[in-house]
Amino acid sequence: MHQVLFHIPMTAGWFPPSGVPVYGFGAMLFLTFTLIAMIWGPRRCEKVGLPREKLQDLAITLFLTGIGGARLLYMIQYSNQFSWNNPARLIGEFFQIWNGGIVFYGSLFGGVLGYVVFYRVVLKKLHISTWKMADAIAPLIALGLAVGRIGCYLNGCCWGQPVCVECQVVPLSAVSPALGQFPLLPAHSRDQVTRPAQAGDRLPQIHGLQTTTGFSLRSRPPFGEGDPRSIVAAVEPGSAAAQAGIQPGDRIAGLNNGPNQIVVELTGSADAVTGAVSLLTAAGGTAGPSESHSGDMLYATVAFDDLTAYTMAVRKLPSRNQGGPTATAHDSLWELARDWPRGVNTLSLVVDRDGQQIPLAFVPRTVPFYPTQLYETVSMVLLICLLLSFQPFRRHDGQVMVLFMVGYSVHRFFNEAIRIEPTYALGLTLSQWISVGMMAGAVALELYLRATQPRLPAGALPLQHGVGR
Repeated sequence: MHQVLFHIPMTAGWFPPSGVPVYGFGAMLFLTFTLIAMIWGPRRCEKVGLPREKLQDLAITLFLTGIGGARLLYMIQYSNQFSWNNPARLIGEFFQIWNGGIVFYGSLFGGVLGYVVFYRVVLKKLHISTWKMADAIAPLIALGLAVGRIGCYLNGCCWGQPVCVECQVVPLSAVSPALGQFPLLPAHSRDQVTRPAQAGDRLPQIHGLQTTTGFSLRSRPPFGEGDPRSIVAAVEPGSAAAQAGIQPGDRIAGLNNGPNQIVVELTGSADAVTGAVSLLTAAGGTAGPSESHSGDMLYATVAFDDLTAYTMAVRKLPSRNQGGPTATAHDSLWELARDWPRGVNTLSLVVDRDGQQIPLAFVPRTVPFYPTQLYETVSMVLLICLLLSFQPFRRHDGQVMVLFMVGYSVHRFFNEAIRIEPTYALGLTLSQWISVGMMAGAVALELYLRATQPRLPAGALPLQHGVGR
Protein backbone atom coordinates (compact mmCIF):
# COMPACT_ATOMS: atom_id res chain seq x y z
CA MET A 1 0.00 0.00 0.00
CA HIS A 2 1.40 3.37 -1.05
CA GLN A 3 -1.18 6.07 -0.36
CA VAL A 4 1.45 8.68 -1.31
CA LEU A 5 3.69 7.63 -4.19
CA PHE A 6 6.00 10.64 -3.86
CA HIS A 7 6.09 14.37 -3.14
CA ILE A 8 6.75 16.81 -5.97
CA PRO A 9 10.36 17.93 -5.25
CA MET A 10 10.11 21.58 -6.32
CA THR A 11 7.19 22.12 -3.91
CA ALA A 12 9.12 21.07 -0.78
CA GLY A 13 8.83 23.68 1.95
CA TRP A 14 5.42 24.80 0.77
CA PHE A 15 2.16 23.51 2.20
CA PRO A 16 2.53 20.73 3.25
CA PRO A 17 6.19 21.08 4.35
CA SER A 18 7.34 17.90 2.58
CA GLY A 19 5.83 19.06 -0.72
CA VAL A 20 2.65 18.45 -2.67
CA PRO A 21 1.86 14.71 -2.45
CA VAL A 22 1.01 12.53 -5.43
CA TYR A 23 -1.46 9.94 -4.18
CA GLY A 24 -1.51 6.41 -5.54
CA PHE A 25 -5.29 6.36 -5.89
CA GLY A 26 -5.38 9.65 -7.78
CA ALA A 27 -2.44 8.61 -9.97
CA MET A 28 -4.30 5.48 -11.07
CA LEU A 29 -7.43 7.51 -11.83
CA PHE A 30 -5.32 9.85 -13.95
CA LEU A 31 -3.65 6.89 -15.69
CA THR A 32 -7.07 5.35 -16.36
CA PHE A 33 -8.34 8.57 -17.92
CA THR A 34 -5.19 8.92 -20.02
CA LEU A 35 -5.32 5.36 -21.35
CA ILE A 36 -9.02 5.55 -22.17
CA ALA A 37 -9.45 9.13 -23.38
CA MET A 38 -6.07 9.75 -25.00
CA ILE A 39 -4.61 6.44 -26.19
CA TRP A 40 -6.81 3.39 -26.68
CA GLY A 41 -10.24 4.98 -26.66
CA PRO A 42 -9.76 7.19 -29.75
CA ARG A 43 -8.57 4.22 -31.82
CA ARG A 44 -11.67 2.22 -30.99
CA CYS A 45 -14.28 4.95 -31.08
CA GLU A 46 -13.08 6.56 -34.32
CA LYS A 47 -13.99 3.28 -36.04
CA VAL A 48 -17.64 3.81 -35.15
CA GLY A 49 -17.62 7.39 -36.42
CA LEU A 50 -16.95 9.33 -33.23
CA PRO A 51 -14.39 12.15 -33.76
CA ARG A 52 -11.44 12.17 -31.40
CA GLU A 53 -12.37 15.49 -29.83
CA LYS A 54 -15.91 14.28 -29.16
CA LEU A 55 -14.54 11.13 -27.54
CA GLN A 56 -12.53 13.25 -25.12
CA ASP A 57 -15.69 15.20 -24.29
CA LEU A 58 -17.55 11.93 -23.77
CA ALA A 59 -14.71 10.53 -21.63
CA ILE A 60 -14.71 13.61 -19.39
CA THR A 61 -18.49 13.44 -19.05
CA LEU A 62 -18.51 9.73 -18.18
CA PHE A 63 -15.50 10.13 -15.88
CA LEU A 64 -17.13 12.87 -13.83
CA THR A 65 -20.62 11.36 -13.69
CA GLY A 66 -19.17 7.90 -13.07
CA ILE A 67 -16.99 9.02 -10.18
CA GLY A 68 -19.87 11.03 -8.75
CA GLY A 69 -22.23 8.05 -8.92
CA ALA A 70 -19.62 5.71 -7.44
CA ARG A 71 -18.98 8.03 -4.52
CA LEU A 72 -22.68 8.62 -3.91
CA LEU A 73 -23.44 4.89 -3.80
CA TYR A 74 -20.59 4.38 -1.32
CA MET A 75 -21.98 7.13 0.90
CA ILE A 76 -25.42 5.54 0.77
CA GLN A 77 -24.07 2.06 1.51
CA TYR A 78 -22.02 3.34 4.46
CA SER A 79 -24.34 6.14 5.53
CA ASN A 80 -23.26 5.89 9.17
CA GLN A 81 -19.83 7.29 8.24
CA PHE A 82 -21.14 10.58 6.87
CA SER A 83 -22.70 13.79 8.21
CA TRP A 84 -26.10 13.67 6.51
CA ASN A 85 -27.51 16.16 9.03
CA ASN A 86 -24.80 18.73 8.14
CA PRO A 87 -25.05 19.62 4.41
CA ALA A 88 -21.91 21.76 4.37
CA ARG A 89 -19.76 19.03 5.90
CA LEU A 90 -21.44 16.38 3.74
CA ILE A 91 -20.41 18.19 0.56
CA GLY A 92 -16.80 18.19 1.74
CA GLU A 93 -17.00 14.49 2.59
CA PHE A 94 -18.35 13.75 -0.90
CA PHE A 95 -15.11 14.97 -2.46
CA GLN A 96 -12.86 13.11 0.03
CA ILE A 97 -12.81 9.95 -2.08
CA TRP A 98 -9.71 8.70 -0.27
CA ASN A 99 -11.77 8.39 2.95
CA GLY A 100 -13.51 5.07 2.36
CA GLY A 101 -13.66 4.99 -1.42
CA ILE A 102 -16.13 4.44 -4.21
CA VAL A 103 -18.40 1.62 -5.44
CA PHE A 104 -18.06 0.66 -9.11
CA TYR A 105 -21.74 -0.09 -9.60
CA GLY A 106 -22.47 3.49 -8.66
CA SER A 107 -20.23 4.57 -11.53
CA LEU A 108 -22.36 2.48 -13.89
CA PHE A 109 -25.48 4.35 -12.85
CA GLY A 110 -23.71 7.70 -13.07
CA GLY A 111 -22.07 6.76 -16.36
CA VAL A 112 -25.36 5.68 -17.94
CA LEU A 113 -26.94 8.96 -16.89
CA GLY A 114 -24.01 10.90 -18.33
CA TYR A 115 -24.15 8.91 -21.58
CA VAL A 116 -27.87 9.52 -22.03
CA VAL A 117 -27.35 13.26 -21.72
CA PHE A 118 -24.31 13.21 -24.03
CA TYR A 119 -26.14 11.09 -26.59
CA ARG A 120 -29.05 13.49 -26.80
CA VAL A 121 -26.80 16.54 -27.00
CA VAL A 122 -23.98 15.25 -29.24
CA LEU A 123 -24.10 11.66 -30.51
CA LYS A 124 -27.61 11.76 -31.92
CA LYS A 125 -26.64 14.64 -34.23
CA LEU A 126 -23.64 12.61 -35.46
CA HIS A 127 -25.83 9.54 -36.11
CA ILE A 128 -23.62 7.37 -33.89
CA SER A 129 -25.00 3.91 -33.17
CA THR A 130 -25.38 3.40 -29.42
CA TRP A 131 -24.79 -0.34 -29.69
CA LYS A 132 -21.69 -0.02 -31.85
CA MET A 133 -20.45 2.52 -29.32
CA ALA A 134 -21.25 0.09 -26.49
CA ASP A 135 -19.12 -2.60 -28.13
CA ALA A 136 -16.31 -0.09 -28.58
CA ILE A 137 -16.25 1.03 -24.94
CA ALA A 138 -16.86 -2.35 -23.21
CA PRO A 139 -13.14 -3.27 -23.15
CA LEU A 140 -12.35 0.31 -22.10
CA ILE A 141 -14.55 -0.09 -19.01
CA ALA A 142 -12.74 -3.31 -18.15
CA LEU A 143 -9.40 -1.53 -18.58
CA GLY A 144 -10.56 1.25 -16.28
CA LEU A 145 -11.48 -1.30 -13.65
CA ALA A 146 -8.17 -3.14 -14.01
CA VAL A 147 -6.11 0.02 -13.48
CA GLY A 148 -8.50 1.59 -10.97
CA ARG A 149 -8.34 -1.41 -8.66
CA ILE A 150 -4.57 -0.99 -8.48
CA GLY A 151 -5.38 2.45 -7.10
CA CYS A 152 -7.66 0.83 -4.52
CA TYR A 153 -4.81 -1.49 -3.54
CA LEU A 154 -2.38 1.43 -3.19
CA ASN A 155 -4.95 3.28 -1.09
CA GLY A 156 -5.57 0.25 1.14
CA CYS A 157 -9.34 0.18 0.58
CA CYS A 158 -11.70 -2.46 -0.84
CA TRP A 159 -9.80 -5.23 0.97
CA GLY A 160 -11.02 -8.77 1.50
CA GLN A 161 -11.57 -10.82 4.61
CA PRO A 162 -8.66 -11.50 6.98
CA VAL A 163 -6.68 -14.59 6.15
CA CYS A 164 -6.65 -16.37 9.51
CA VAL A 165 -7.62 -19.74 10.93
CA GLU A 166 -10.76 -18.38 12.58
CA CYS A 167 -12.23 -16.64 9.55
CA GLN A 168 -10.69 -17.88 6.29
CA VAL A 169 -13.32 -19.05 3.85
CA VAL A 170 -11.09 -20.28 1.04
CA PRO A 171 -7.75 -22.16 1.17
CA LEU A 172 -4.87 -19.96 2.26
CA SER A 173 -2.79 -18.78 -0.68
CA ALA A 174 0.97 -18.62 -0.52
CA VAL A 175 0.86 -15.25 -2.28
CA SER A 176 -2.20 -13.55 -0.78
CA PRO A 177 -0.88 -12.90 2.75
CA ALA A 178 2.16 -10.97 1.50
CA LEU A 179 0.12 -8.94 -0.98
CA GLY A 180 -2.66 -8.35 1.53
CA GLN A 181 -0.67 -6.99 4.47
CA PHE A 182 -0.97 -3.21 4.59
CA PRO A 183 0.80 -0.64 6.76
CA LEU A 184 -1.53 -0.71 9.73
CA LEU A 185 -1.63 2.89 10.90
CA PRO A 186 -2.98 4.46 7.66
CA ALA A 187 -5.00 1.37 6.64
CA HIS A 188 -8.75 1.79 6.25
CA SER A 189 -9.24 -1.59 7.93
CA ARG A 190 -7.49 -0.53 11.14
CA ASP A 191 -10.62 0.35 13.11
CA GLN A 192 -12.22 -3.02 12.45
CA VAL A 193 -9.21 -5.20 13.18
CA THR A 194 -7.95 -3.33 16.26
CA ARG A 195 -11.14 -2.32 18.03
CA PRO A 196 -12.54 -4.92 20.47
CA ALA A 197 -15.74 -6.60 19.32
CA GLN A 198 -18.93 -4.86 20.40
CA ALA A 199 -22.57 -5.86 20.48
CA GLY A 200 -24.16 -5.30 17.08
CA ASP A 201 -20.95 -5.62 15.05
CA ARG A 202 -21.75 -7.01 11.62
CA LEU A 203 -18.75 -9.34 11.57
CA PRO A 204 -17.51 -9.51 15.18
CA GLN A 205 -14.89 -12.16 14.34
CA ILE A 206 -12.75 -9.55 12.54
CA HIS A 207 -12.54 -7.22 15.54
CA GLY A 208 -9.75 -7.37 18.09
CA LEU A 209 -7.40 -9.33 15.81
CA GLN A 210 -4.41 -7.12 16.61
CA THR A 211 -3.28 -4.00 18.42
CA THR A 212 -2.87 -0.60 16.75
CA THR A 213 0.94 -0.58 16.86
CA GLY A 214 1.91 -4.20 17.49
CA PHE A 215 1.98 -3.81 21.26
CA SER A 216 -0.53 -3.17 24.04
CA LEU A 217 -0.20 -0.58 26.80
CA ARG A 218 -0.56 -0.62 30.54
CA SER A 219 -3.54 1.18 32.03
CA ARG A 220 -2.90 4.86 32.57
CA PRO A 221 -2.99 6.23 36.13
CA PRO A 222 -5.95 8.41 37.21
CA PHE A 223 -5.90 11.96 35.89
CA GLY A 224 -3.30 14.07 37.67
CA GLU A 225 -1.74 11.07 39.45
CA GLY A 226 1.47 9.78 37.95
CA ASP A 227 2.86 9.75 34.41
CA PRO A 228 0.20 9.09 31.75
CA ARG A 229 2.71 8.42 28.98
CA SER A 230 2.55 4.99 27.36
CA ILE A 231 4.27 1.95 28.88
CA VAL A 232 4.37 -1.27 26.86
CA ALA A 233 2.40 -4.08 28.50
CA ALA A 234 2.83 -6.86 25.92
CA VAL A 235 4.15 -7.26 22.39
CA GLU A 236 2.46 -9.28 19.64
CA PRO A 237 4.67 -12.29 18.81
CA GLY A 238 6.06 -12.08 15.28
CA SER A 239 4.85 -8.51 14.76
CA ALA A 240 6.98 -5.72 13.28
CA ALA A 241 7.17 -4.21 16.78
CA ALA A 242 8.61 -7.45 18.16
CA GLN A 243 11.11 -7.66 15.31
CA ALA A 244 12.16 -4.04 15.96
CA GLY A 245 12.95 -4.88 19.59
CA ILE A 246 10.02 -3.41 21.56
CA GLN A 247 9.84 -5.07 24.98
CA PRO A 248 7.29 -5.12 27.82
CA GLY A 249 8.06 -2.36 30.32
CA ASP A 250 9.43 0.07 27.73
CA ARG A 251 8.22 3.61 28.34
CA ILE A 252 7.63 5.63 25.15
CA ALA A 253 9.83 8.70 25.61
CA GLY A 254 10.11 9.97 22.04
CA LEU A 255 7.96 9.90 18.94
CA ASN A 256 8.84 10.69 15.31
CA ASN A 257 11.89 12.83 16.12
CA GLY A 258 10.18 14.67 18.97
CA PRO A 259 9.28 14.10 22.62
CA ASN A 260 6.30 11.98 23.59
CA GLN A 261 4.37 14.78 25.23
CA ILE A 262 1.73 14.48 27.94
CA VAL A 263 -1.52 15.66 26.38
CA VAL A 264 -4.41 17.00 28.48
CA GLU A 265 -7.76 16.78 26.69
CA LEU A 266 -10.44 19.26 27.76
CA THR A 267 -14.15 19.16 26.92
CA GLY A 268 -16.89 21.40 28.25
CA SER A 269 -18.48 24.81 27.93
CA ALA A 270 -16.52 27.43 26.02
CA ASP A 271 -15.88 29.45 29.18
CA ALA A 272 -14.71 26.42 31.18
CA VAL A 273 -12.38 25.15 28.45
CA THR A 274 -10.96 28.58 27.64
CA GLY A 275 -10.21 29.21 31.31
CA ALA A 276 -8.54 25.81 31.71
CA VAL A 277 -6.39 26.33 28.62
CA SER A 278 -5.21 29.69 29.95
CA LEU A 279 -4.35 28.18 33.33
CA LEU A 280 -2.43 25.23 31.85
CA THR A 281 -0.49 27.27 29.31
CA ALA A 282 0.51 29.73 32.03
CA ALA A 283 1.93 26.73 33.92
CA GLY A 284 4.14 25.64 31.01
CA GLY A 285 1.80 23.83 28.65
CA THR A 286 1.43 24.35 24.90
CA ALA A 287 -2.12 24.80 23.61
CA GLY A 288 -3.32 22.85 20.62
CA PRO A 289 -6.10 23.84 18.21
CA SER A 290 -9.62 24.16 19.65
CA GLU A 291 -12.69 22.64 18.03
CA SER A 292 -16.31 23.61 18.52
CA HIS A 293 -18.93 20.96 19.14
CA SER A 294 -22.69 21.22 19.26
CA GLY A 295 -24.09 24.17 21.12
CA ASP A 296 -21.72 25.85 23.57
CA MET A 297 -19.38 22.85 23.88
CA LEU A 298 -15.68 23.24 23.12
CA TYR A 299 -12.81 20.77 22.76
CA ALA A 300 -9.12 21.65 23.25
CA THR A 301 -5.76 20.08 24.14
CA VAL A 302 -2.72 21.29 26.05
CA ALA A 303 0.61 19.44 25.83
CA PHE A 304 3.44 19.21 28.38
CA ASP A 305 7.03 18.11 27.88
CA ASP A 306 7.77 18.01 31.61
CA LEU A 307 6.03 15.62 34.03
CA THR A 308 6.51 17.91 37.02
CA ALA A 309 5.00 20.90 35.22
CA TYR A 310 2.03 18.73 34.19
CA THR A 311 1.46 17.44 37.71
CA MET A 312 1.60 20.89 39.28
CA ALA A 313 -0.62 22.44 36.60
CA VAL A 314 -3.49 19.93 36.65
CA ARG A 315 -3.76 20.19 40.43
CA LYS A 316 -4.88 23.79 39.91
CA LEU A 317 -7.68 22.84 37.50
CA PRO A 318 -11.18 23.31 38.93
CA SER A 319 -13.27 20.13 39.01
CA ARG A 320 -16.51 19.79 37.08
CA ASN A 321 -18.42 20.51 40.30
CA GLN A 322 -16.49 23.77 40.51
CA GLY A 323 -17.39 24.72 36.94
CA GLY A 324 -14.33 23.22 35.28
CA PRO A 325 -14.24 21.13 32.09
CA THR A 326 -14.01 17.35 31.74
CA ALA A 327 -10.28 16.54 31.64
CA THR A 328 -8.35 13.41 30.68
CA ALA A 329 -4.66 12.79 30.03
CA HIS A 330 -2.82 10.59 27.54
CA ASP A 331 0.22 11.21 25.32
CA SER A 332 1.35 12.14 21.81
CA LEU A 333 1.51 8.48 20.78
CA TRP A 334 -2.18 8.05 21.56
CA GLU A 335 -3.05 11.29 19.74
CA LEU A 336 -1.02 10.42 16.66
CA ALA A 337 -2.28 6.85 16.42
CA ARG A 338 -5.87 8.10 16.65
CA ASP A 339 -5.48 10.61 13.78
CA TRP A 340 -2.62 9.16 11.79
CA PRO A 341 -1.61 11.21 8.70
CA ARG A 342 -2.22 9.66 5.30
CA GLY A 343 0.80 8.34 3.47
CA VAL A 344 2.99 7.95 6.57
CA ASN A 345 3.77 4.30 7.30
CA THR A 346 6.74 4.25 9.67
CA LEU A 347 6.46 4.67 13.43
CA SER A 348 9.69 6.02 14.97
CA LEU A 349 10.01 5.71 18.73
CA VAL A 350 12.51 6.33 21.50
CA VAL A 351 11.92 3.99 24.42
CA ASP A 352 13.20 4.44 27.94
CA ARG A 353 14.50 1.04 29.11
CA ASP A 354 16.40 0.79 32.39
CA GLY A 355 17.51 4.40 32.08
CA GLN A 356 18.70 4.02 28.48
CA GLN A 357 17.17 5.88 25.54
CA ILE A 358 16.83 3.40 22.67
CA PRO A 359 15.65 4.55 19.20
CA LEU A 360 13.45 2.12 17.26
CA ALA A 361 11.58 2.37 13.95
CA PHE A 362 9.22 -0.05 12.21
CA VAL A 363 6.10 -0.27 10.03
CA PRO A 364 3.17 -1.85 11.89
CA ARG A 365 1.30 -4.07 9.46
CA THR A 366 -2.20 -5.46 9.35
CA VAL A 367 -3.05 -9.12 9.60
CA PRO A 368 -3.15 -10.64 6.09
CA PHE A 369 -6.21 -9.79 3.98
CA TYR A 370 -7.27 -11.31 0.70
CA PRO A 371 -6.12 -8.72 -1.90
CA THR A 372 -9.46 -8.63 -3.68
CA GLN A 373 -8.41 -5.42 -5.44
CA LEU A 374 -5.69 -7.29 -7.32
CA TYR A 375 -7.98 -10.24 -7.93
CA GLU A 376 -10.24 -7.85 -9.82
CA THR A 377 -7.32 -6.43 -11.78
CA VAL A 378 -6.33 -9.90 -12.97
CA SER A 379 -9.95 -10.80 -13.69
CA MET A 380 -10.49 -7.65 -15.77
CA VAL A 381 -7.33 -8.23 -17.82
CA LEU A 382 -8.64 -11.69 -18.66
CA LEU A 383 -12.05 -10.20 -19.46
CA ILE A 384 -10.43 -7.69 -21.85
CA CYS A 385 -8.78 -10.58 -23.70
CA LEU A 386 -12.11 -12.40 -23.90
CA LEU A 387 -13.97 -9.33 -25.17
CA LEU A 388 -11.40 -8.59 -27.88
CA SER A 389 -11.31 -12.23 -28.97
CA PHE A 390 -15.10 -12.45 -29.11
CA GLN A 391 -15.64 -9.21 -30.99
CA PRO A 392 -15.25 -10.61 -34.57
CA PHE A 393 -17.72 -13.38 -33.72
CA ARG A 394 -20.49 -11.25 -32.26
CA ARG A 395 -23.95 -11.99 -33.63
CA HIS A 396 -25.10 -8.38 -33.55
CA ASP A 397 -23.96 -4.98 -32.33
CA GLY A 398 -24.11 -4.64 -28.55
CA GLN A 399 -23.21 -8.25 -27.84
CA VAL A 400 -19.69 -7.38 -26.66
CA MET A 401 -21.24 -5.14 -24.01
CA VAL A 402 -23.60 -7.96 -23.05
CA LEU A 403 -20.60 -10.25 -22.60
CA PHE A 404 -18.91 -7.63 -20.44
CA MET A 405 -22.03 -7.37 -18.25
CA VAL A 406 -22.12 -11.15 -17.84
CA GLY A 407 -18.39 -11.45 -17.12
CA TYR A 408 -18.22 -8.62 -14.63
CA SER A 409 -21.37 -9.61 -12.76
CA VAL A 410 -20.06 -13.16 -12.30
CA HIS A 411 -16.66 -11.92 -11.16
CA ARG A 412 -18.06 -9.34 -8.76
CA PHE A 413 -20.56 -11.75 -7.21
CA PHE A 414 -17.83 -14.20 -6.20
CA ASN A 415 -15.22 -11.55 -5.37
CA GLU A 416 -17.72 -10.00 -2.94
CA ALA A 417 -17.93 -13.34 -1.11
CA ILE A 418 -14.41 -12.81 0.25
CA ARG A 419 -14.85 -9.11 1.06
CA ILE A 420 -16.24 -7.49 4.20
CA GLU A 421 -19.40 -5.65 3.25
CA PRO A 422 -22.85 -5.11 4.82
CA THR A 423 -25.30 -7.86 3.91
CA TYR A 424 -28.98 -7.56 3.13
CA ALA A 425 -31.68 -10.04 2.05
CA LEU A 426 -30.54 -13.68 1.80
CA GLY A 427 -27.16 -12.70 3.23
CA LEU A 428 -25.99 -11.03 0.02
CA THR A 429 -24.18 -7.71 -0.14
CA LEU A 430 -25.49 -4.73 -2.07
CA SER A 431 -22.96 -5.35 -4.85
CA GLN A 432 -23.97 -9.01 -5.05
CA TRP A 433 -27.61 -8.02 -5.49
CA ILE A 434 -26.59 -5.52 -8.16
CA SER A 435 -24.58 -8.31 -9.81
CA VAL A 436 -27.71 -10.43 -9.92
CA GLY A 437 -29.59 -7.51 -11.43
CA MET A 438 -26.78 -6.88 -13.91
CA MET A 439 -26.88 -10.51 -15.04
CA ALA A 440 -30.66 -10.31 -15.50
CA GLY A 441 -30.20 -7.04 -17.38
CA ALA A 442 -27.62 -8.67 -19.65
CA VAL A 443 -30.05 -11.48 -20.52
CA ALA A 444 -32.86 -9.00 -21.19
CA LEU A 445 -30.58 -6.79 -23.29
CA GLU A 446 -29.43 -9.75 -25.37
CA LEU A 447 -33.02 -10.77 -26.10
CA TYR A 448 -33.86 -7.18 -27.04
CA LEU A 449 -30.87 -6.81 -29.35
CA ARG A 450 -31.55 -10.14 -31.07
CA ALA A 451 -35.05 -8.88 -31.86
CA THR A 452 -34.08 -5.37 -33.01
CA GLN A 453 -30.55 -5.45 -34.42
CA PRO A 454 -29.57 -6.92 -37.81
CA ARG A 455 -27.53 -10.08 -37.71
CA LEU A 456 -23.89 -9.53 -38.58
CA PRO A 457 -22.17 -11.81 -41.12
CA ALA A 458 -19.75 -14.42 -39.84
CA GLY A 459 -16.28 -13.00 -39.35
CA ALA A 460 -17.49 -9.41 -39.18
CA LEU A 461 -14.85 -6.75 -38.81
CA PRO A 462 -14.08 -5.83 -35.18
CA LEU A 463 -15.91 -2.49 -35.49
CA GLN A 464 -17.79 -0.97 -38.38
CA HIS A 465 -19.19 2.51 -38.73
CA GLY A 466 -22.96 2.67 -39.00
CA VAL A 467 -26.02 4.60 -38.04
CA GLY A 468 -28.92 3.74 -35.80
CA ARG A 469 -29.42 3.20 -32.11
